[in-house]
Amino acid sequence: MKKIFCVLALSSLLLFGGCDAAEMSSLREISRPYACEYKCTKLLFGGEDVLGKLSFLKLALDGSGKFSLDYADTFGKKGGYSGEYEMKGERVVFTAKAGGKMRNFEFSYEDGAIVMRLPLGGRLIYAEFRAL
Repeated sequence: MKKIFCVLALSSLLLFGGCDAAEMSSLREISRPYACEYKCTKLLFGGEDVLGKLSFLKLALDGSGKFSLDYADTFGKKGGYSGEYEMKGERVVFTAKAGGKMRNFEFSYEDGAIVMRLPLGGRLIYAEFRAL
């Protein structure tokens, strides 16, 4: 019943709202299916699997454009980062403070997973985050 009401309400807005569908945001932007919590399922540093050195590594995207990345290592040390994000098609752009200044990091959004590739010290960090 709730779905029918939502469809009728959206249809009414399209018909009587004075705008056309081409001017509206995409359904993906309205529903924000990517706004959820993700768990790191693969973590490589220079080709070496290092996921086992962490108790957890998770990424949360909320519906208002804020993100948090939280982790804990196997010794109990916890940490994290937070900032803002923006979806741009099949890419996600994170803005966060790194090295004392605000920086942008752009990664791909592939098949419902956020895939990060980031060079660090001459080696590549590769991480896959999948929705919980």
